[in-house]
Amino acid sequence: MENKFLHIKFRYLITWYAIAIGILAFGGVFLSLMDMGGSLTSFITFSQFALYAVAVLWLRRAYYKNNMSVKGLFKSIRKSNGLGKKMLFTIFHLTFSFSVVTFIFYLFSFLVPDFLVEMLEDGDATRSFVSETSIPSFILIVLIAPIVEELVFRGTLLQKLRFKYGNTAGILVTSAIFSLIHMNSGMIGHFTLGVFLSIFYLKTKNIWVPIICHALNNFLAFFAFMIDGGSSEGSIGDAIMEIQQVGHYFGIYAFFCTIFLIWLTASQIKKLNKREEKEVVSTIQVE
Repeated sequence: MENKFLHIKFRYLITWYAIAIGILAFGGVFLSLMDMGGSLTSFITFSQFALYAVAVLWLRRAYYKNNMSVKGLFKSIRKSNGLGKKMLFTIFHLTFSFSVVTFIFYLFSFLVPDFLVEMLEDGDATRSFVSETSIPSFILIVLIAPIVEELVFRGTLLQKLRFKYGNTAGILVTSAIFSLIHMNSGMIGHFTLGVFLSIFYLKTKNIWVPIICHALNNFLAFFAFMIDGGSSEGSIGDAIMEIQQVGHYFGIYAFFCTIFLIWLTASQIKKLNKREEKEVVSTIQVE
């Protein structure tokens, strides 16, 4: 069954997305020209759901065409999965991601302050949009996104790449692509999150594990986002002053976390490779 992942064509997903984005972009331009603000907000929300629906339809087609079952990726959660420890690690990783973003803002406040102002203004606009669409946003970010993204990235793309190029390349490339689609919310944090979600899946061979950890990450980020959005009374100037005061401390924390994460990644991939080598030897001996 696993070798069938090599036959799944991701170029079809890219084509489907290109067509869907073109149609949605045309609809958004039309609503903007018609000056329909409320309708445009609803349309943007609909567009986000529509793009995830495209991914689901592609997954269903790809698995059916190759005589595979998506249900086979889901297994019962067992104590040996170590889900509790992985969830605690996810919370720790979220603090690392937050520190990285804060430190980058700290550097931008001195190097390119105008660019930082634009980023913070974009962040305010995003917070406003999420506040206006809190329930749909929660469903999308906390429930739908973790399931669909894990099925596409860890359940399918990772499997295809690792069988073709090995675990290390598969994990790194999958995580790089995962981070690219999250450019607006921190690429470094999403890259490292992708790495460990990939490791979680390969260690447990149960897609529920990365889904739950991904959902926990998104829930905590969404919760913090809503609180911050609801209490943001200060100006952007005040926010920049606060970043300049504490940003270097977050940088120190992020630096030591980075060293730890690199070491942990290398050691976990090494263990995965050794385990798979043993499994191959055992299979050969049985045959």
